[in-house]
Amino acid sequence: MALGPLARRVIASGVLVAAAACGTRGPRPLAFGTDPCAHCHMTLIDPRFAAELVTKTGRSVPFDDVGCLAAYVTGSSVSRDRIGSLWVGDFAHPGSMLEAGHAVFLRSDSLHTPMDYHVVALQPGAAADSLRAALGGSLLSWEDVVRLVAERSGQ
Repeated sequence: MALGPLARRVIASGVLVAAAACGTRGPRPLAFGTDPCAHCHMTLIDPRFAAELVTKTGRSVPFDDVGCLAAYVTGSSVSRDRIGSLWVGDFAHPGSMLEAGHAVFLRSDSLHTPMDYHVVALQPGAAADSLRAALGGSLLSWEDVVRLVAERSGQ
């Protein structure tokens, strides 16, 4: 029995929805002023510095500083096979989140972050280059940030 065009579209839509449900989940809205950081336990206050880990089961784990997220994933707090995705607050666009692996990170002593890691996340491009030129410091990848935080904590 041949399927009509409408039936094929309904089936195709169902397959796409099912595939999307199995993919990496995105960040959840963080409750600033309420949510505690999973690493340092300070209350999340500023979306410019926030970060979030989403497990493969969809559980959201909030952080008040990009460095806290890096310390959490380098420590023994969560096994790598349980991590679905990592998100960081876009310093230039408060309230927007970037996937950690696709962001660029500015490390500058001029930046005062909640836990003094002095690291913020930005979209790669001219704006990140301009902020680095204005504040000094260096642009890093997520892997560089993780290495920097691991060295700071002696791991």
